[in-house]
Amino acid sequence: METVVPFRAWRYDPNKAGGLSSLVAPPYDVIDEALQSRLYARSRHNVVRVDFGMTTPGDGDCDNRYTRAAAQVAEWKASGILVRDPGPSMTFVEERFTGPDGRLRTRHGFLALLRVFDFEDGVVFPHEWTLSGPKEDRFRLMEATEMSLSPVFLLYDLPGNDITRAWQGGPGTADPAHVVVDPDAGPGATETRIWPVSDPDILELVQRTLADSRFVIADGHHRYETALRYRKYRHAGSEAPPACDYLLAYLSNMADPALAIYATHRLVKGLDPAFVADLPRLLWPTFEVQRLDGESRGVQGAGAAGATQGAAGATQGAAGAAGAAAAREAINQYLAAHPRGAFAMWGPALDGVYGFRFVDLAAAREAEPGASAAYQQLDVNILQSLVLRRALGITTEDMASGTHVTFFKEPEAAFARLVAGEFQIGFFMNPTGLDQVREVALGGERMPQKATFFYPKLPTGLVFHDLSNGL
Repeated sequence: METVVPFRAWRYDPNKAGGLSSLVAPPYDVIDEALQSRLYARSRHNVVRVDFGMTTPGDGDCDNRYTRAAAQVAEWKASGILVRDPGPSMTFVEERFTGPDGRLRTRHGFLALLRVFDFEDGVVFPHEWTLSGPKEDRFRLMEATEMSLSPVFLLYDLPGNDITRAWQGGPGTADPAHVVVDPDAGPGATETRIWPVSDPDILELVQRTLADSRFVIADGHHRYETALRYRKYRHAGSEAPPACDYLLAYLSNMADPALAIYATHRLVKGLDPAFVADLPRLLWPTFEVQRLDGESRGVQGAGAAGATQGAAGATQGAAGAAGAAAAREAINQYLAAHPRGAFAMWGPALDGVYGFRFVDLAAAREAEPGASAAYQQLDVNILQSLVLRRALGITTEDMASGTHVTFFKEPEAAFARLVAGEFQIGFFMNPTGLDQVREVALGGERMPQKATFFYPKLPTGLVFHDLSNGL
């Protein structure tokens, strides 16, 4: 079997279903109840109705979100809402977006099928751990619908950019078949442009170029592991269809200059205020501790005043809107000056703004003795193992359950919640580097929770892969 292949995709028929912008949805794992309701209202054919359908109080074994999804897919196929390509193709994608850093970028990739490899095969490499609940949900949906609805985002690691250049010099010179923009996003919304491509020269180039490649999962770990389980499930029966050996994949080159990773920040609540306020002193000398708000207080005594104020609740004024703006500017400057091995901290439980630069390699080795040096020196690992776990006593299970730690991708939202007094402190970080993702993942290790934030996420609903028969 080949590694990357074209396929006969199912797609929305715009003449019957409407414009694609009203039909797509974000991946299921970023949809909350409010967004789910808006997507339902956007179109009666929106993909959320099958990929992440609503539950009802009367759900049971015979009528639930999975059985309704299967019935909806079947009805859409029968009525022509979904139509299947007459021949195999790949779908090239161009995403124009402004990231959380305010920079305008254009990322390239394409949708195709990837052979499902066991991780032990050394072809596909995960970079983060998964949870059992989401995998069970995705398996039940795949089992019911016999469809791969949402692609896994994978990175291939090749010098140059032959695939994108070949597409840009050929099919990419034509107007896109569809331009997708979130109608509720307003100015600056991500624009997703797609070109179905059946040119045999382009398809052959992709297959030949990626035949012996290795792939790192950027996003969609739960979906990939679900595809592994589904393949095993189908082969345990009789006459497993060839399609179940492949999954729907969005593939992008690590060499793409627009491939960007952003930081995920951590906000903490529910801990002893005096203890939290004393954190700057507690972390010295494992970290070089620096006041970022113009104060000259020494490191050893940095937390003492804050501990008293934090315990008495007297620092709330420092966390007002003006204080937040000044803190954010100071933090941005500090993180820009220290791109690796550093983080910053601010919130109503502290007496000021602090920067922390990691200086004790022995502490990292002691905290994760079996890990590689690349893993030990990840910013997210240093924060998790030496600060959240060792200094604050927050376990990995606590973080997974959200008991004390909440993750924020948008700094604006994080600062607003701190100003509102909903959290005691925020830890602000630089993003994990793409080189670090490559080294850790290809080394067979998985990063701590929320180590990467690949942006933007590709919409669900651009194409679908039928698992019930051939490719």
